[in-house]
Amino acid sequence: MQRLLAILPLFFLLIVTPAQGAPPFPDLPLTGTLTPEQTAYLSPSGTAISPSSVKAEYLFVEVFSMYCPICQRDAPSVNALYKKVVASALGKRVRFLGIGVGNTPFEVDFYRKKFEVPFPLFEDPSYAYHEALGEVGTPAFYLVDVKGA
Repeated sequence: MQRLLAILPLFFLLIVTPAQGAPPFPDLPLTGTLTPEQTAYLSPSGTAISPSSVKAEYLFVEVFSMYCPICQRDAPSVNALYKKVVASALGKRVRFLGIGVGNTPFEVDFYRKKFEVPFPLFEDPSYAYHEALGEVGTPAFYLVDVKGA
């Protein structure tokens, strides 16, 4: 809980402070199995889902791997952050999603169920997002300004 409280002010700071010179977040298609509630949560503007199609001002993206022990350890804290944001005034402005780099649909579904992840998770079995993000390590967290992208 202390970790969550320590992360929360940083999260809010990131929302109000624009990144200077940051490369744009990749706008590649996202693939995964979503519940109707998750689809409604993201409110994609078309049939294909990509970061730019999400109806939100900001997108909190967790890049994870089912095999990453740090991702597994941090999953409860990220879930708690999601629940706090959804319950706050920011819930209408910020959407969460996760991208399982190198993970198949089976692996992403296993991670979702094991760690009870409430927000939409997508797979990246071909490492397309991983490569577009500069082969970032996991976990990695991005706050994407959807309107500014």
